[in-house]
Amino acid sequence: MDLLIQKSEIRKQKKAKRDGLTGEERRKRSHQICEALWQSPLLQEAQTVYCYAPVGSEVDIWELVDRLWAEGKRLAFPRVLEGAVPDMDFFEVKSRQELAEGAFHVEEPEADGREPVDWKGALVLVPGVAFDRAGARCGYGKGYYDRYFASHPELVRVGVAFECQLSEKLSDCCEETDVRLEYVQTECCCYEAVRAMTYEALVGRISGSRRFGRAPGIECSGAVMELLGHPDRDLKFVHIAGTNGKGSVSAFLREICEKAGLRVGLFTSPHLQEFTERIQIGHEQIPREKVRQLGQIVMAANDRLMVSRGINLTMFDYCLAIALLYFKEQQADLVILETGMGGRLDSTNMIQAPVVSVITGIGLEHTEYLGDTVSAIAAEKAGILKPGTKAVLMEQEPQSLEVLLGRCEALGICYRVSGSVDAEGSYRGVHYEIGMPGSYQRKNAAAAIEAAMLLAENGYPQITGQVITAGIRDARWPGRMELLREHPWVLLDGAHNVHGVTALAKSLRELGQDTRYTFFMGVMADKDYETMVELILPLAKQIYALAPDSDRALPAEKLCALIREKGGRADVCTDEAHLVELVHTQPEQEKCVVFGSLYLIGEIRQRLMK
Repeated sequence: MDLLIQKSEIRKQKKAKRDGLTGEERRKRSHQICEALWQSPLLQEAQTVYCYAPVGSEVDIWELVDRLWAEGKRLAFPRVLEGAVPDMDFFEVKSRQELAEGAFHVEEPEADGREPVDWKGALVLVPGVAFDRAGARCGYGKGYYDRYFASHPELVRVGVAFECQLSEKLSDCCEETDVRLEYVQTECCCYEAVRAMTYEALVGRISGSRRFGRAPGIECSGAVMELLGHPDRDLKFVHIAGTNGKGSVSAFLREICEKAGLRVGLFTSPHLQEFTERIQIGHEQIPREKVRQLGQIVMAANDRLMVSRGINLTMFDYCLAIALLYFKEQQADLVILETGMGGRLDSTNMIQAPVVSVITGIGLEHTEYLGDTVSAIAAEKAGILKPGTKAVLMEQEPQSLEVLLGRCEALGICYRVSGSVDAEGSYRGVHYEIGMPGSYQRKNAAAAIEAAMLLAENGYPQITGQVITAGIRDARWPGRMELLREHPWVLLDGAHNVHGVTALAKSLRELGQDTRYTFFMGVMADKDYETMVELILPLAKQIYALAPDSDRALPAEKLCALIREKGGRADVCTDEAHLVELVHTQPEQEKCVVFGSLYLIGEIRQRLMK
């Protein structure tokens, strides 16, 4: 109630301030605001604009509206809809003659049977009573705009106000239902809300972005790179795609390049504990303040893409753009760039031919996007192979390898097929000590060795045999066969698909032939979790099922029922805190394995390390 009282008082004060402007002051300031909006890149590039019909002492935007119509822009105006809860929608209007007085004496589109519009990426000019520089808005108390924005998030919202309507206290009394604007335009300035964001708020905004865009990732990232001046074209890359092993190969290569004295950028996903893990120079994560600064630039570019082309960046697109800006700024000698999903249409694939391309093991994943056969998925991964690169292809199933070899031969790409470091540590006559546990790391290490040799032959002579040996020995990758404690024995592994769980099961058998483990398992519903359970059951003494914190998570109860149906012992683990409690109550000689979604592994790792 205190917040409502404070907001009501601000509304009262700011309306009085606005009403107190003389007619001449209002006309002059409205003209300045209209002129500033007209000159802004956002409005110049916008194809569709949601407007409002000013009433009372609101900023008069009619001169701007007339210019927009004359320019051929498509405009829509709001109309209040009757119902149990009065609502509002926007309807296209081609002239002022199509407006008539409606609710609250505001001019509205006539109710003549026209359908409401839903223009993705439209620019919205938003009236109100009070605003602040961080994008907070206070209307007349009916909530029409807040409800509309909550159900139509893909819009660029610009508050239109006189400077006297700004209140420094407004953000303090905003509620969760109060939707913030991206910009506030007054006669003095255009205030960008992102400039007032903390690191936490900005990362929250990025993390809340769409997981998949309407346009292919390569198109989105290419468009934002163009707006940002193509920082990618000042960088050299090792590009890595595959179903499993991308992170480990990246870690091996990063360590090798570091030991060779190179300033190496590393871009991977997802992060385990902290957003900044995704973007690193050497072993140093990008500073939070740098994420905030570069994130502001990328968000402004996203708004321009929204209004001009209807492109809305995904979380991965945001991360990639921030990373490439940072790597250019830091003058990285080489960037190790891991794909997000697939390859051909992946956001990372807008780069020109990298120095080296690596394709790791391929299995069935994201079948709704990449295809429902291994060959189809291999064709998508092979899309990163471009004329001018040198390729490393990990040894794998014949149907996958055939597709990859065919792509290389068709494009005239020089390639090597990497094998595996043997159990004694030998590869191509050289002995290697692999610093990361797990039998599957022998294949990952071999791919990294081949990639490092190709780098040495193509512009990086400082990568010597001795450097490669040391890098393979010293590389580490958190959350992959990572032993966190001895008593009880607790191993974390981000095996989140059939390919990964197959490798985990093989590694556990090598650790102890007759050992049975207590498993803690949490996976996504879009994975082949039934096969994953079948792979792990022969090694399981007990399985605790847990749902990762994601709307894609497989419910713990459903996983638990499946395990019991297949003859295993299973119980539900309610959340991450319960999992840690269960681990702590295990006997000292117990061997526990936590595996599944990397988001789950990151959360558990953080809790167990505390």
